[in-house]
Amino acid sequence: MNKFIDFWEDQRKRIVEASPATKDRKPYTVGPVTQGYRLSSGKTGAVYQFLVYPKGAYILHMIRMMMSEQRNGDAQFQAMMKDFVQTYFNKDVSTEDFKRIIEKHMTGQMDVDKNGRMDWFFNEWVYGTEMPAYHFEYQIGSDGSLSGRITQSGVSNKFVMLVPVYVDFGKGWVKLGTAVLAGNSSVDLSNVKLPMAPKRAAICAMNDVLATSIQNSK
Repeated sequence: MNKFIDFWEDQRKRIVEASPATKDRKPYTVGPVTQGYRLSSGKTGAVYQFLVYPKGAYILHMIRMMMSEQRNGDAQFQAMMKDFVQTYFNKDVSTEDFKRIIEKHMTGQMDVDKNGRMDWFFNEWVYGTEMPAYHFEYQIGSDGSLSGRITQSGVSNKFVMLVPVYVDFGKGWVKLGTAVLAGNSSVDLSNVKLPMAPKRAAICAMNDVLATSIQNSK
């Protein structure tokens, strides 16, 4: 599991951190992934290599993690990808075609706008360049309950994201639930009852959401 988390942390850094190879520009600020090779120039260096490949993969990772369930794991994501391959086998395919397949398989929680569409996600991550930051302050009560505050910052008022909350009872991360955050705002957790006192808690413990930073503090 550590290798999994470390892999996505490496991809995150490639996307959000400036380097000499990108002419000291943060790759995600240069443009959306849909621009492809056009993002690389004399002013941006090899930004294509630091943005399009890593961010494209991270977008799939975020969709996978939104679909993931404690009981069935990746079953829903795998069914969606199988449907996509079978539907468009040997055919020309577009970004919008892929979006329609996701909409066919998405969970109820992913239907943020309550219209059966994933426009909100694609506008932010595929066609946009915004990048949030997160901070989670939490306390574990004497009765083992969890309280805290999740804050999203660095985005516009229209930006919305599903932020997963995890707890560790001593045997690894368990997904507790998901908070919906819109714009620069906070969501409070109040005395969430748990079967036992967790050793720790975190948001995006699996690097579920691409962000400039994710801070978890007790």
